[in-house]
Amino acid sequence: KLHFCFFFSSFTMPKSNQMLPFHDHPLYTFDDDQSWFCYLCSSNEKRGMVYICMECELVTHKECVEPFLNSPFQCNHFLKFFIGSPFESENRHCHFCRKNLSSLYARCTICNTSMDIDCLKNPPPLTVFQPKHHDHSLTLLSRLVTFTCNACGLEGDRNPYVCLQCNMMLHKDCIDLPRVISINRHDHRISHTFHLGQGQEDWECGVCRKKIDWVYGAFKCSRCPSYAVHSKCATRSEVWDGIELEDVPDEEEEIEDPYKVVNEKDIIHFSHENHILRLDESCVTDKRCEGCVLPFNGDPCYRCVECDFILHKTCASLPRKKRHLLHNHKLTLLVDEVTFQCRACKINSNGFRYKCEEGCKDKFVYDVRCSSVSEPFHHDLHPHPLYWTLEGSKECHACDTETKNPLCCTVCDDYALCMRCTTLPRKVKHRCDDHLLSLRQGVGNASGDLWCDVCESKVIASECYYTCQECGVSLDIDCVLGDFYYLKVGHIGPGLEVLANNGVTRPLCSGCEVRCKFPFLARDTTTQEPVCYFCNINCLHYH
Repeated sequence: KLHFCFFFSSFTMPKSNQMLPFHDHPLYTFDDDQSWFCYLCSSNEKRGMVYICMECELVTHKECVEPFLNSPFQCNHFLKFFIGSPFESENRHCHFCRKNLSSLYARCTICNTSMDIDCLKNPPPLTVFQPKHHDHSLTLLSRLVTFTCNACGLEGDRNPYVCLQCNMMLHKDCIDLPRVISINRHDHRISHTFHLGQGQEDWECGVCRKKIDWVYGAFKCSRCPSYAVHSKCATRSEVWDGIELEDVPDEEEEIEDPYKVVNEKDIIHFSHENHILRLDESCVTDKRCEGCVLPFNGDPCYRCVECDFILHKTCASLPRKKRHLLHNHKLTLLVDEVTFQCRACKINSNGFRYKCEEGCKDKFVYDVRCSSVSEPFHHDLHPHPLYWTLEGSKECHACDTETKNPLCCTVCDDYALCMRCTTLPRKVKHRCDDHLLSLRQGVGNASGDLWCDVCESKVIASECYYTCQECGVSLDIDCVLGDFYYLKVGHIGPGLEVLANNGVTRPLCSGCEVRCKFPFLARDTTTQEPVCYFCNINCLHYH
């Protein structure tokens, strides 16, 4: 107010003051050449006459406010304009967009609704007609009313669009639901319907695994009679790529096979095209798989008949393109040896990887272990199947870390696994024991206490750890695997190589200056004296 008084006394005084229907305080009018910041158009352009309120400091051009003076709003009532936060007795959110009201807002005192300036300038349309989605026009019922949306089955509390002929009510967002889409949870296209029907006794959503009310709308597959997905689940960005497929021919993409068959035991794999790979039904070797970088432990494999290239049989059969739950686009299998970090488990590897090559701004790269996890996922340490239900952040039951969208159990509400723990090797070999170590969780010894035989710290039995069932040895996950377990031995980047930590003595880490306890370590090949070793990624980055 002091600012206004000083301005008036220095330049000019208003011509008059009057009460106008769009505001509760007297308004002063100016028609001079001064620039004023208008709250309605958010500019200080000179547009002739200006209205100013001395009480609340409202400023608006006459031409900006005249449309609301000459005609009522959609509710057929005239609006009032206010500055500042609403009273405690009033709704503090916009009636349409639900954003917080601040600065200038408009209010219908008869309907008891408020709206921000954006919604005032661009209100939702009174009628909508989309013949592809519905045969009749939909009319906006602009009021507070509780209803269940016929398109998605969820409740709303205001502003439904109504079809009187069909007795339907829809959310505004659900009017534009796509008709036909493809999602990463199903091999076929799915289409939207406003009435799912009683085809199944209990419809279960293919994403969140919760019940679907057959009375309302959902997406369903025409080829798989029992498959359906909630409307909101199917159109989530983690599930759908955002492409409407109605009127697009349903043609299957031809994907080249990963290998050519030579005979019953020999193949030529596209990652090793110059040599023949031969099947070994029970592989015993110290080498790691070129694809997943895991040991074989007697698993079937394909060996090169001319060099030391070797693949698990399952890794040799990985498709060159596929849909996966981790991403909403198709992923392409890449086999060139590049060190990368898997986006799902955050583990560094240089084996085969799946990557999105459809124009995503971020780098969506996944190792073959994470991209081989499918639903339902059966884990050895849990009796029930696990699903990606996209329920937000949960605590991993195996490592106690907070994880976004982990694999969840639909029977045990509190059980969840992060991708790192989901893909832990079930059997591993470690130099501290002559036998294979097994992954275990929730089982202690007679005293209830477990101690790691490598770092001699206490092992938490409720978390995952490795143990020998014959000798009773217990080891931490980190002591068994470390940071370099999923990297092939050899060069991993400029001036760096991975070595097996199998010497008589443990090298001293140049980062933390502690003897390296992990089975693999990195060495800086650019220095000869002194030799620089690193026990984990953090030490490498710190150095």
